[in-house]
Amino acid sequence: MMFSPASPTFSPFENQLSARRRTPFWRRGLAFGALVPAVWGFYFWWRPPAPMLHLRHEEHLGRDSKNIAITFDDGPHPLTTPLLLASLKRARVRATFFCIGGNLRLYPELAHRLVEEGHALANHSEPHHNLTTVDARDFPAHIKAGFTSIARVEADAGQQNHSTRLFRPPGGGLNRAAMDYLYRNDYTLAWWSNNVGDWTCPPAWRIAHGVKTHLEPGDIILLHDGGTGTPQAIPAIVKAARERGLRTVLMPERGAP
Repeated sequence: MMFSPASPTFSPFENQLSARRRTPFWRRGLAFGALVPAVWGFYFWWRPPAPMLHLRHEEHLGRDSKNIAITFDDGPHPLTTPLLLASLKRARVRATFFCIGGNLRLYPELAHRLVEEGHALANHSEPHHNLTTVDARDFPAHIKAGFTSIARVEADAGQQNHSTRLFRPPGGGLNRAAMDYLYRNDYTLAWWSNNVGDWTCPPAWRIAHGVKTHLEPGDIILLHDGGTGTPQAIPAIVKAARERGLRTVLMPERGAP
């Protein structure tokens, strides 16, 4: 008696995998090619570049500039802000501090020191929430409260006729709704061009090496007020800038439209 072998049986997953393997490569490439522009199109609609919305923005001082700007996010901090101030004083440079409004209210003596020692205050929002995660009805209050806290500190410190328009979103989180709000209120979006990622609290030598390796004329350097390595890295960064003929200035208030 002759027996014919039984036909193999496959699971639904194996059948789907086999069918996918039979799909011509050009067809899969065509589908992928159509998906990429769709994803990028959605991204540019959700978060268009600032120039598309005519939003004032500052991300670089210009390649022909002989200046750089050092900026610090997230302060003031009771441990690291005094260290930063001491390091900046020894290096004889001024910086722009993008402050959290809530921290300005928690540590008013540090806020006043920043102003009195010649540094500039700028807005990093009131509660430091990523704006892409905040309801569109709520984030304007986060931004406005940050500017209000800064104005109060400057008034208490006796600084008259100065009101910053610089805003840097926490975590760089921004979408079209937030950008529209900044544009309507004539605020300047404050970006950066040199970011070594010191928010992860690496050692001072690594921070200094990272900044110096990528340092270019016109750079806006993003650092953070929260790690002990950053204050120690300041002298080496300033020294490298001066050796290249670069001068440290405060971040300009009015960016390109």
